[in-house]
Amino acid sequence: MDFGSVLSRSWQIIWKNKVLWIFGILASCSGGGINFGSSFNYQMDAGEMQNLPFEAQRWSRDFERFLNEGGMAIIVALICAALLIGLLFWAIGIFGKVGLIKGVLKAEAGRPVGFGSLASESWAMLGSALGLNLLLVLIPLAAVIILGLLAIPIGIFTLGIGLICLICLIIPVAFAYGVYVQLANVALVKEQQGVGFALSRALELMRAKLGPLAGMAVVLILGSFLVGVILLVPMAAIALPAILGFFSQDPSAVGGGLLISVILFLIALPFYLAISGLIQGYLHSAWTLTYLQLMPAAAPVKSTRKKAKS
Repeated sequence: MDFGSVLSRSWQIIWKNKVLWIFGILASCSGGGINFGSSFNYQMDAGEMQNLPFEAQRWSRDFERFLNEGGMAIIVALICAALLIGLLFWAIGIFGKVGLIKGVLKAEAGRPVGFGSLASESWAMLGSALGLNLLLVLIPLAAVIILGLLAIPIGIFTLGIGLICLICLIIPVAFAYGVYVQLANVALVKEQQGVGFALSRALELMRAKLGPLAGMAVVLILGSFLVGVILLVPMAAIALPAILGFFSQDPSAVGGGLLISVILFLIALPFYLAISGLIQGYLHSAWTLTYLQLMPAAAPVKSTRKKAKS
């Protein structure tokens, strides 16, 4: 595999077709998750209440009154709304990933890359892409649940050694699964043969060329890490006025520092969105070109769709 060719060509495609940055920004929407606590205890007895500072006692009483007056329903509604918003952003992220892959495939084939055509074609494939990625999320989720149930007995019966080995094994498996997810998405968009075919094709590629895929993963992960470290410097500078304000004893300095940080963040936000789109576009471009370069080496996979009788 020619790593230099893939990396340089990925940059050429992304830099020439800046419309892909928009899809890169959309793709970054599916990069995070929302976690909520499942339980909390808001009742305290008199002794515990007395041990709290006065402000904490007042806040605890106000919060308990809020819950007794229907606040629990509001909290549940807010959690449901947050979950729906999270699902919406996840779907937007999948839409952006499909658009990126389609755009790279078009650019590599010498076809024009336009926002309207990419958006319409990506929308047509969104259902299949959501189904594929939902399945790709459920698989590790089930594995985590099973491993969580087995972790305690493994740790007890092996005196902790088995648990350490299990943790060491999970890390490379997680990296390999991340590569598998990338390949499955590319296969879905490139071959347009359905979810089952995409999963099979990605598995065949992993078996046929695990070494080159691992090498590409290391290069892209290290590159992303270095870029992330570099981007932390201006982010720290933006947060510095707010941090200095909070550490000061002057109340006006707290508000002033926070205001300066917010203004700096709003000024930097468009630049960070553009950089995020560029990074996401480059990563998906690299994986798409990797798939195209390694696909002939994989064993042929039969389509899961039945051919229509003539």
